Amino acid sequence: MGNVNRAIFWVVLPSLLLFYIVFRVVEWQAYDDGGRQLIAEKHALNLSDRDDIDCLILGGSNAVFSLSAEQISQQSSLTCYNLSLLNEGFSDEAYFDFIRNFPIERMQIKTILYSSVYPLTNEYFLERLEWNQRQIRINGEGSRNFAFTGSSLASYLKKFLQDKPLFESVQYPIPTPSGDFNFDDYDGCQQDKIRDEWIPVTIDEDFKSWLSENLRTISTLFPNANISFVVPSTLRSQVSEDDFAAFSDALEFEVVSNSVKYIQQSSFSDASVLCDGTHHANALGREIRTSELLVLMQNP
Repeated sequence: MGNVNRAIFWVVLPSLLLFYIVFRVVEWQAYDDGGRQLIAEKHALNLSDRDDIDCLILGGSNAVFSLSAEQISQQSSLTCYNLSLLNEGFSDEAYFDFIRNFPIERMQIKTILYSSVYPLTNEYFLERLEWNQRQIRINGEGSRNFAFTGSSLASYLKKFLQDKPLFESVQYPIPTPSGDFNFDDYDGCQQDKIRDEWIPVTIDEDFKSWLSENLRTISTLFPNANISFVVPSTLRSQVSEDDFAAFSDALEFEVVSNSVKYIQQSSFSDASVLCDGTHHANALGREIRTSELLVLMQNP
């Protein structure tokens, strides 16, 4: 028994530790941000010589895929730019620092459309709080270049058993001059990936604090802007109409109490207008959702 214990202590445990460290190094070296850093740099380049922007779209991938600043500019009196980011910049600190350091005249902005999907998915909202704590950057990296924590080993085992690439990363296109998603340069729409599994958040103190802090930050960054909090279109078959209406009423109360306009967009009709997720429209779905938003913006 003593020999077994010594073997475990001197051989097995050090081998497991060495394997773990080597795996994390491989994971670190294989990391690919999907073009996120290049997208951020393109936004900066787009705005570096623009002095006519008076409207911004903020938010995450729902707004990246599903809202068009170009369409808003063409069909209204606004000159809009889509400054939303995939994963909403991963953490709030990273996203708002990204906006804060942008080459744009913030006092000139009169309209903010903040479209966040986090109220609609309790799972991703809790993940957002974790990302905030870990200070994840807009390219998905942690506050340090190398960390001993990353994706779980179980998640890699699942990919291996499903015969999927372990370090696969979707490459996203560079945004258009209006900051919009360029569907012409993207072939990643896969409707078979779409899973409607979202349950809205519980509007508890953690959520209220997150919402108030973000709305307060946007108000501070753009003191002359009329801010609208936009509940994005998604597929919503997992929640009854009555339950969603009750949730929306409670969310509206919190948004309005922060002196911000509340806009709730309708659900997508079906997966035919989606790209690769319940909240990611394809080109047709983007046109439909943006058209509806323009109507809702004009109605108090």
